[in-house]
Amino acid sequence: MMKTRIPSAFAQRRPFLLAIPFVLSFATVGAYAQAHNPSFSADQVQVMGKRTTTSKVYSSDKAIRIEKEERGKQSITIMHLDRKAVWVLNPEQKTYMDMGGIGQAGMEMASSMKGAKVQRDPLGSEQVGAYHCDKFRVQTTYEGHVYTSVEWDAKELNGFPVKQADEKGSWSKEYQNVKLGPQDPSLFEVPSGYQNIDLAGMFKTR
Repeated sequence: MMKTRIPSAFAQRRPFLLAIPFVLSFATVGAYAQAHNPSFSADQVQVMGKRTTTSKVYSSDKAIRIEKEERGKQSITIMHLDRKAVWVLNPEQKTYMDMGGIGQAGMEMASSMKGAKVQRDPLGSEQVGAYHCDKFRVQTTYEGHVYTSVEWDAKELNGFPVKQADEKGSWSKEYQNVKLGPQDPSLFEVPSGYQNIDLAGMFKTR
């Protein structure tokens, strides 16, 4: 007789646990993207060292949604700047987690960076995927520290930044299949029927 395997408590929580370390950076980068980009949807390809991850991104004037898969588990992260809220959804189990203070800390960090000094130096033109781009070296000075990156702005998309990368090549982020325009507001809300999972309770032993 075949035995039915019941997922362990850790396995059920895994999509949420994997999301926690990345929420702060997601909130910070997401807030910057909303401040500089119009509403859009796109496929996102991120490279960190030898690791490549892909996701689907939707952005409006008030919120961002990122759909990604990690270790075979799909997760959806939604951030609302106006509400200072970050939710992580598990579509498989129809549950979601309110990141609470973790998400708020990231957005407050992003908000504080609005006073940073940004210098853009032109580096000519390059092709990135399907787009003809103006290339820039971007230096951001914040609290005495200088952060340097390279940005490619697509001429076909009115200067939308379709790629950003570290000068040394340690990381890059590229948008593909970009579609500019309003997004469905329902993309940025928790679907009806999803159960709220208590963040603190996730770490208690059953």
